[in-house]
Amino acid sequence: MHITLASVLIRPTKALFIGSVLAATTMASAALPTQWQLDNSHTRVGFEVEHLGFSTTMGRFDKVDGTLNYDIKAPSKTQMKFVIDTDSINTAWDARDKHLKTDDFFNVAKYPTMTFKSTQVNFINPQQAKVTGDFTLLGKTKPLTLDVTLKKIANSPMTKEPVIGFRATGNIDRAAYGMTTFADGITTNVPIQIDGELVEKKAK
Repeated sequence: MHITLASVLIRPTKALFIGSVLAATTMASAALPTQWQLDNSHTRVGFEVEHLGFSTTMGRFDKVDGTLNYDIKAPSKTQMKFVIDTDSINTAWDARDKHLKTDDFFNVAKYPTMTFKSTQVNFINPQQAKVTGDFTLLGKTKPLTLDVTLKKIANSPMTKEPVIGFRATGNIDRAAYGMTTFADGITTNVPIQIDGELVEKKAK
């Protein structure tokens, strides 16, 4: 699931890296919040599969909730969680989406969500991290590692509020979770990619 994701760690340009680090450092001294939530209007959860060797089919999930606990002064304590609505799958073809919702694939009637919850975060540098966690699909939970890039941390010029922009990529073996339909023609190794923005989580 887009919990589409590329398997190669993103390498930001030197200018972007320096600019983002400086911005984050500046904001840290200005009481950067530690509780964040996904801005759904600027978040995309995508995936892609190879179809019989002829083409690549791409899709996404339109409904996702996510939270992040991130303190720039203690990045190793970062925690993240994503909850994806499996019924929101969208491959731009209604008949295919209807089939994907059946028990041949996501079985949305029985398993309405799939989740990722981090268990360990290892920062490679201030912008890049490997995040390992528990990924649950079709009632089975297995470890999953995501390559995460913090693209930008700054105040939005529109809302004037702090925003974290990120990309997370990884690969899911759908067969390991029991999703083996058409495994001989549709790849079971599924690259996933989450592109999104996080905003301060407001108290209710």
